[in-house]
Amino acid sequence: MRFLPAILLIVIAIYCWVEIAQSDPRQVRQLSRGMWALVVLVPLAGPVAWLIGGRPNGEEVRKTPPRPRPRVIAPDDDPDFLRGLNPRPAPPEDGDHPSKGDQPTQ
Repeated sequence: MRFLPAILLIVIAIYCWVEIAQSDPRQVRQLSRGMWALVVLVPLAGPVAWLIGGRPNGEEVRKTPPRPRPRVIAPDDDPDFLRGLNPRPAPPEDGDHPSKGDQPTQ
């Protein structure tokens, strides 16, 4: 029986930490979720403060527009990539090209 108050304090703190972790960060009141996690470490006063002043109260959260994602460019559409390609064929080496005397006659 003498350990019951300590066990209840631990259970309440764990309950508050789980509730803090699961709550929407935009709905948490007064402090950030990380700060509330630290406040709950204070025995009895921390969990009570979270339950009274920090937990979400069910009010509707204002919707924020989604962030635009950067457009992924395929390599064949990327001008920088295309500029790096060598579209010209490599110059022939000395023995590879036909000379005037080697041309076929008609």
